[in-house]
Amino acid sequence: MDTTMLISLLERLGWTSLQTVLLVALVYGLCRALPSLSASTRCRLWWLVSLQAVLGLFWSQPLQLAWLPAPQTVAMSATDLAADAIHPMAPELSANLLATAPINQAPDIAASIGSGVSPMAWWAMALAALWLSGVLVMAWRTFGEWRQCRALLAASHPCEDAALVQALQLAADAHGLRRAPRLWMSGQVDAPQLVGPLRPVLLLPAGANALQGDALDLALTHELQHMQRRDLQWGLLPALAQHLFFFHPLLRLAVREYAQAREEAVDAAVVGQHGASRHAYGRLLLQLGVAPQPHLGVASAAPSTTSLKRRLMSLQPRRACPRILAIGLTALVVAVGVAPMRLVAAPAPPAPPAPPKVVPAPPAPPAAPAVPANGVHLVMPTPPAPPAAPSVPAAPSAPPAPPAPPAEDDDSYTTVGELHLGNDLERGHVLIDHGRSYASATIDDIQQARRDVGRDGPVLWFREGNKRYAVRDLALIQPLQRVYAQSAELGRQQGQLGREQGVLGRQQGELGRKQAVYAREISRVATQAASRAVRESDINRQGAAEAARAARGAVDDAAIARQAAAEARLAMREVQAVQDAHSHDISELANQQAQLGLRQAALGSQQAELGERQAQLQAQASAQAKQVIARAMASGKAQQL
Repeated sequence: MDTTMLISLLERLGWTSLQTVLLVALVYGLCRALPSLSASTRCRLWWLVSLQAVLGLFWSQPLQLAWLPAPQTVAMSATDLAADAIHPMAPELSANLLATAPINQAPDIAASIGSGVSPMAWWAMALAALWLSGVLVMAWRTFGEWRQCRALLAASHPCEDAALVQALQLAADAHGLRRAPRLWMSGQVDAPQLVGPLRPVLLLPAGANALQGDALDLALTHELQHMQRRDLQWGLLPALAQHLFFFHPLLRLAVREYAQAREEAVDAAVVGQHGASRHAYGRLLLQLGVAPQPHLGVASAAPSTTSLKRRLMSLQPRRACPRILAIGLTALVVAVGVAPMRLVAAPAPPAPPAPPKVVPAPPAPPAAPAVPANGVHLVMPTPPAPPAAPSVPAAPSAPPAPPAPPAEDDDSYTTVGELHLGNDLERGHVLIDHGRSYASATIDDIQQARRDVGRDGPVLWFREGNKRYAVRDLALIQPLQRVYAQSAELGRQQGQLGREQGVLGRQQGELGRKQAVYAREISRVATQAASRAVRESDINRQGAAEAARAARGAVDDAAIARQAAAEARLAMREVQAVQDAHSHDISELANQQAQLGLRQAALGSQQAELGERQAQLQAQASAQAKQVIARAMASGKAQQL
């Protein structure tokens, strides 16, 4: 599930909300510090707050202010992989979970990474759903207000007083309006209202609440001033901002202040530009009193007693603010606060020399065959048959030593992820960090990345089709650096296990050679005993023949036969003594060989566990790279090359 767009939207909401807080504080401070600011100037300043909110949500190229302190550079060597020295960030929670999860939970975590559903993704979807629900509720409420407005107009009727319609047309011409609004009468309103931003309708109260004489003239002038200023059209932007940022209390304050300043600006225009009496206009405001604001329109009456009091206070004469100062303050707010901005980290200081590269883990050497614990038993033949020489056990072959690390040169690179030999990939990315390259791309991509952005970094180079981009913002790159750092640490651990397996293999080979020496010694003694037994057998046969001749010739030579038998028994004892002398050593070597085999198996199991975690981290790195690329494209931090 791809949640990069949701995360980008939530980031814009967060940054824009923060900038809105600062801009509201700035405008509020200016209005309090300069009470002589005209109402029209304050109206413009508060309207700019709504403009900033809407632009910040929809503008994909914010200005980047490098005001944050430079973060620590994430070194990709084993000695600098202490993650507690690096400030943790939310997108890396899944990587830390993978690094510390038990092995029996690895399949579930790997499945969640493979499907793209991580805790961060669930949070993003939940927050986006809440925000969208609020916007829909606001839109539904606006739809209900529109229906109420339609019902109010349906219950009204056009004004039948031709003189009043003619006077309204003349007043509209005097205000520079091409067309006068439609004049309707309604018994459901207590104060004049101007509704409808596209086809305005001026509603006048009828019956007991009808205005007469000067009060009617002032009320008509007030509503025509709204039309001349195009307040109904300009007010659509604050209404949109209030819908999108329904959760922002300071934005609602800005919208209320905008509406208040707009009414005070119209009051000042009626009193100042048209020569109306301040006292007469104040009496009109008191006569209209407090009434609910119309749906999709403006009214002469105040929405609250506080608003009415502020409007009456604004009618008092005061020293006007210089026009050049008002223009300068407006330009200052536009330049400083309206354009969407993002705080980014300052450029990092020059990095120290690149640490030695992590050599990929050598393949695990095969375990040497274990020798039986009961040692080697030789079966000696019994005379007179000549015994066969005992079989010599084959010495276990020593496992191959781990391959030597490749020589480092300027064109070497380290890959964590996938390195494709072909050129048919639609996209790829390369993270260059202080002379080292971490890539999920083709070899041509790595070479092109080094030509485009150099070898120092840190910089993320990526390709989408035939377009190449570079991201140098450390705040975006650091999450990817940390994931790759964990993967490099696992590679270092795999290499260490491989070296330990190589040491055990050499020890097994040495034990095998010792067993072969003992076996050859026993075989040599057994061969000598067998040869001696053969010779003594021949002597026995000769002695038997001589004994027969002695019997015939009365010659007793039995002593010769007894001497031969004694020599045969002596040879057997020599063989047995040699076998007994070496049997203990052979048994001890067999026990050591078995222990080394167990240690070799344990290291192989650890190697398999590290391999599983390495695969999980590589999947996390791929997902993290997609998020970083999407954020960079959405925020405008990806520079096309």
